[in-house]
Amino acid sequence: MSSGSPFYSTTAALTPDGLAPRKEICNYFSSYPVYSLAWSRREEPASAFRMAVSSLLEAPTNTLQIVQLSPHHDAAHTPDRADFGVMGERALDYPLTKVLWQPPGQVTSDLLAGVGDSLYLWECEPTAEPTKLGLRQCAVHERAKMTTRADYSAPITSFDWCPTDPRLIITSSIDTTCTAWDIEAQQPKTQLIAHDREVFDVAFVAGSQDVFASAGADGSVRMFDLRALEHSTILYEAPAAVAPSTDAVLGDAHDNVSGNARLSSFTPPLLRLSCNLLDPNYIATFALDSNRVVILDVRNPGNAVVQLAGHQAPVHAIAWSPSSSSQLCSAGADARVLVWDIHQALVARQHQQRQAVAAAAQAKHLSRLSARGPAMDVPPQSPHQQLQSSAIQAAAQAAAAQAISQQPVIAAPSLTYAARLPVNALAWNQNSPEWISIAFGNTVQTLRL
Repeated sequence: MSSGSPFYSTTAALTPDGLAPRKEICNYFSSYPVYSLAWSRREEPASAFRMAVSSLLEAPTNTLQIVQLSPHHDAAHTPDRADFGVMGERALDYPLTKVLWQPPGQVTSDLLAGVGDSLYLWECEPTAEPTKLGLRQCAVHERAKMTTRADYSAPITSFDWCPTDPRLIITSSIDTTCTAWDIEAQQPKTQLIAHDREVFDVAFVAGSQDVFASAGADGSVRMFDLRALEHSTILYEAPAAVAPSTDAVLGDAHDNVSGNARLSSFTPPLLRLSCNLLDPNYIATFALDSNRVVILDVRNPGNAVVQLAGHQAPVHAIAWSPSSSSQLCSAGADARVLVWDIHQALVARQHQQRQAVAAAAQAKHLSRLSARGPAMDVPPQSPHQQLQSSAIQAAAQAAAAQAISQQPVIAAPSLTYAARLPVNALAWNQNSPEWISIAFGNTVQTLRL
């Protein structure tokens, strides 16, 4: 964290209002409510602070904008002054649920993709006309609009662009499917039914062009391999939650009189997931209306290993650091942006697991000894009876240790930033990992750690 960072340590007695203004906060003010954003991933200085920003409007008047930090931006912190300017834009009928720039590699064109009613591919072509802020304008041309069917395409909820094979994109949809696309051929490679209900997010596992994970309305995180789609692994299922039943919501007369509400259990949908960019073993996800993020270890499916507790309202977005395998960021309806370092939590989790293994081994050893049976004419409180008692105690301790090892370690945030409104989206700059961008209302802010 730099000395001028807008974040403050959660262990220090500071509040955002008590911090002096710093230029480590840069602003962009859109004319529309912002829903999705993404940093350019091209490894060149000219694209270092370029972003794609898309709107969220019910009317068919949505917009995709390409914005970049102005070379003439004010060196002083001015909350109401824009530091980013528009380089180009593209009109859209439907809002984009996600937008991404092409992964870095041997590419000459500046491509980005987005999903909503279809999978879109655009190319940004620079023009000679400069903007008022000293930026070079660009024209945003549509390269492709891809759908699985000519007559109808189910809305696409999310997608990921394979970092190791830029020709490959994977999408998720409300029709329970995930689809792998060849964007050079502009057609799907394969499609599979991934969940029992709508699929809300999908992402490639770090370092792989075949393995991906998905999260859906059935409350599960699943992992697939494009080389063997007949098999899948359920990594996690969200625990059941309790909500008022339909009768209670409508207001049953008897219940109103007695004051007893009818409750029913349900599995909450998992809205988003994020695969660790450096370690393929860890995945982060969160459920609908949940104020906690859970960390999964693909080597130990079934239970969360770490739970991030710090938000006071539902989480809206998560992203792993591109430079640290133990650091991630979350943002939510409480207008808070939290940065976490889960290294110590993972160490504590490993210690719990070692204790459970040791306790189980001790219980097994004592059980074998006690099973040999006592000699004839054993007196009261003989060594054999003491051994049986020790075996029972060891078994109870092993069960307790196993139960503890299945519970996630609770972690607290290390850094916090307070926005003015609930935060809808966040993105971590992969080329300059000390910068994070967030979107709330019609404002995009870039924050320096």
